[in-house]
Amino acid sequence: MRLPKAPVRAIFFDIDGTLLGWDHKMPESTLRALSLAREKGVLLFIATGRYTEMALFLRELFDFDGYLALNGQYCFDRAGNVLHALPIDPADIRRLIELEQTRTLPCIVCEDKACFIAGDGEGPRLHFTSHGLTPPPPYDVSRLETHPVYQLCTYDPQTTDPVLLAHLPHVRITWAAAAAGRIHDVLPVGGGKDVAIRAVCAKLGIGLESILVFGDGLNDVDMLRNTGFSVAMGNAVPEVKAVADHVTDDVDANGVLNALLALGVL
Repeated sequence: MRLPKAPVRAIFFDIDGTLLGWDHKMPESTLRALSLAREKGVLLFIATGRYTEMALFLRELFDFDGYLALNGQYCFDRAGNVLHALPIDPADIRRLIELEQTRTLPCIVCEDKACFIAGDGEGPRLHFTSHGLTPPPPYDVSRLETHPVYQLCTYDPQTTDPVLLAHLPHVRITWAAAAAGRIHDVLPVGGGKDVAIRAVCAKLGIGLESILVFGDGLNDVDMLRNTGFSVAMGNAVPEVKAVADHVTDDVDANGVLNALLALGVL
């Protein structure tokens, strides 16, 4: 079995399917693993595709050291200090709003601490209500002068994605998820969870050989392949398991705890 090459100083976790089980709750064994790792001085971070407010509910479960939100486009520590930020080119956002005048391109526009609906469609509204959240208001492009946009979430991607890729030259489509139908995340070219992890580690003076990354979904592939020692959950998709250094048990079968024990972190 492969093991990390250096003592682990930091761990980065995806949320859904990694820290949270299929009942959307954190298993007791995972919470115990986090507490034990904290006692050993290991820094614990969230790396998620969720926008900020959809991730901060975790504070009620555990006091993480920081969050890499919006697939790593906006990262901050527990005190709110920004560790890394990479917005989408403003020209692309203005072009999106121009395109909305002549066609329906339903999507969510995500800033650092707020998000908005651009275009019409039930997809964005259903996505938020499914999480018990009030759907966001319509986007006003005048906000762009003072509030950068870090990510777009497209709904009806078969229609929307080709238009965005044809007209927005500084973005890339990253992954699909099953929530309120298919959803694609749109990031700036050169962005992603892996880029954010590297930037945060550099800022904190932590070498990549001293970190673990845990994930299960398609938007975790790059961070597992391109950063530190990688752990795929037992319930991970095949693409994640294929790039991981270690495959643990399912999230609901003590996967996080078992991995940290097997790898000598605990």
